[in-house]
Amino acid sequence: MHLKTLFASLAVGTLLAACGGAETEEGTGEPTPSLATSEQGLCEGYDAGARRCSVRCTANGPWFFYEPGILYYGECQAHGASYCGRTPSATCWSF
Repeated sequence: MHLKTLFASLAVGTLLAACGGAETEEGTGEPTPSLATSEQGLCEGYDAGARRCSVRCTANGPWFFYEPGILYYGECQAHGASYCGRTPSATCWSF
């Protein structure tokens, strides 16, 4: 009985080694995109001239916008947290 278990273990180990083994998250080599790249059509950034604070309370929720001139640089995150009642999923500057 122990011999069968040994051979089965060796066979599985050999197959895993031949196929490359289990893939880890570090092994994928693809970094998680930042908000600026994943929402490129929306989040242009304050440095690029965008002045509308955009807030998303949850990852799949809708975006809410503060009109330009209401908030200034450094205030978007705090107002987003106040609006959502918690730390928002995303905040950025858009046109």
